[in-house]
Amino acid sequence: MKTTRQLALATVASLIALQAPAAAATTDLQPEDLPHGSDIAIAHIEDGDLVARGRTFVVGGDRAYLLGRSGSAWIVGTTSADGQSDRKIKRVFPDGTFRTLLKGIEPYNVVVSEDGRRLVRSKYVRGRSVVKLWSARSGKLKVSRTFDEVYDAPAARSGRKVLLSGWESGVAWWDTVTGSITRVTKRPLNAVDLGSDRLASYTDDPYQGGCTKVTPLSAPRHVLWKSCDERVDAFSPDGDRMATIGILSDGLGPAEVTVHEIGGDRLASYRTNWFGAVEWESDTRLLLEVNGQTQSSTVRCEVDECENATDPVPVQAPRTVAPRRELVRQSPRG
Repeated sequence: MKTTRQLALATVASLIALQAPAAAATTDLQPEDLPHGSDIAIAHIEDGDLVARGRTFVVGGDRAYLLGRSGSAWIVGTTSADGQSDRKIKRVFPDGTFRTLLKGIEPYNVVVSEDGRRLVRSKYVRGRSVVKLWSARSGKLKVSRTFDEVYDAPAARSGRKVLLSGWESGVAWWDTVTGSITRVTKRPLNAVDLGSDRLASYTDDPYQGGCTKVTPLSAPRHVLWKSCDERVDAFSPDGDRMATIGILSDGLGPAEVTVHEIGGDRLASYRTNWFGAVEWESDTRLLLEVNGQTQSSTVRCEVDECENATDPVPVQAPRTVAPRRELVRQSPRG
């Protein structure tokens, strides 16, 4: 027979178990099994055209990549079907016209600065990195600098401040006016979002036991989350959530995507044959390029509620070139 103390402890344990949040379930996503919801709300590429503000803009080229916003216009890259030729960077205006800004520039490595004024690209040339900035309005070259270090340029705050990242050198700000380099962290970059002040970086090579740390970009020593199993794929616009994938995910695409609160609590997990682009449509709604067993579509999920945001089509063969995210967060001006 249990003592009074044992019964009391058992009662407390039962209450704690009832109050503890249930583990987030893993949702299997197969487009043919999902209902159809509303169309994608943010600007995106669909069938090679730009879709924004309820309109479809023909931008030319066999393949298109949405790079970002610049004022009231959108910056789009286009290429041939295999991505190897006819490479152009274009400024698409709200009236449907466009201007070609750059030719022969692969769109996969071009980013639009946060203020929409500059286009930035880093290219590895003979053991060194050449970082260039062009006007996002005219395509005129504004700044070019060659670094001995191997740098990517994943983001730019303005025409003046460019974020650089290198596996050996970590993350740093480059002031294009003074030429100064200000280190953010020695840790290699995983992901960054300027708008939400979020930075994900690696403690070491993940293949050698390295882990992921999430911090404010402005305070890289303040650790918000750490994982040795997952890395960040996308931060929500408000920075309160993040979509993660396996830390060693590579090749075709991950088979599982997980949503965490920024402190680490797991909210939802999604599984399919393989995922392509992952992008936040809002602070809580995630858009996933789902490639199921037989059908493919962009799926919208808000925690465990999921629906098709595009019509399902037969799964296509994987792309022959590295894909660029084709969904970008809309500015307040739409």
